[in-house]
Amino acid sequence: MLTQLEYNRLPLAEKAELLWRYGQHLMNRSSPPFTIGLYAVNDFLVEAYFSESKYYEGNHELQHLFSLREQSRKRSRSQHPFEPYLDQIELNELVRD
Repeated sequence: MLTQLEYNRLPLAEKAELLWRYGQHLMNRSSPPFTIGLYAVNDFLVEAYFSESKYYEGNHELQHLFSLREQSRKRSRSQHPFEPYLDQIELNELVRD
């Protein structure tokens, strides 16, 4: 399997093919006008940006794919790439009684 750096260098069509073949869907979030899917691919994460299809009612079209990198908090004051997903994580499901 490719590394994150190798994946980033691929054209969109090849990234998409690898995502559909090897990616594991984790969750979605909404950021209008996009629906964004988070996927685990090998040892990195990918966000897939979808918009409503202009051609097929009720369907979505892939617009962009971005792999996420862990950011050093000391180096960056910007939002952590996983912060938009925090509200969807149920910690109670991770803790055993």
